[in-house]
Amino acid sequence: MPVADIATGALIDHILVCYHEAHRRDLPELILLAEKVARVHAGNPALPQGLAELLRETAGLLEMHMKKEELILFPAMRRAPSALVAQPIRVMREEHDDHGEQIRRLETLTDGFTPPPGACRSWTTLYQGLGHFVTELEDHIHLENNVLFPRFETPADT
Repeated sequence: MPVADIATGALIDHILVCYHEAHRRDLPELILLAEKVARVHAGNPALPQGLAELLRETAGLLEMHMKKEELILFPAMRRAPSALVAQPIRVMREEHDDHGEQIRRLETLTDGFTPPPGACRSWTTLYQGLGHFVTELEDHIHLENNVLFPRFETPADT
């Protein structure tokens, strides 16, 4: 069944399980790995300075965003389509743009998640994990912006 045909409640459940839970599981592991790589390779000029800090910032922003969806937006969407969700959707779209900026910062800092020649397994695993996280986050944002949110917006809202 195409994702566009999934009932709204089931689509929200899918987002919660496949994306929110995954982000909460994956980001702390990536932060720990980034801290390890920074500690072990402190003198390496190829080390992405500030990566762990950027990941902590990203995790904090994403957690606040997901909580707003879980506590405010998604329950309102489950109750019934309503003009009351137009403003929260606008805020979520703006925050999605902010997440896109975080993604660009991660990509720039890590040279597109390309480890330097001779990188250790931890560094390679970190960059693979970051690439996977970014792909999942982009899919998550796309699903909300292009499938879920339009169900509740009028042309004047977008």
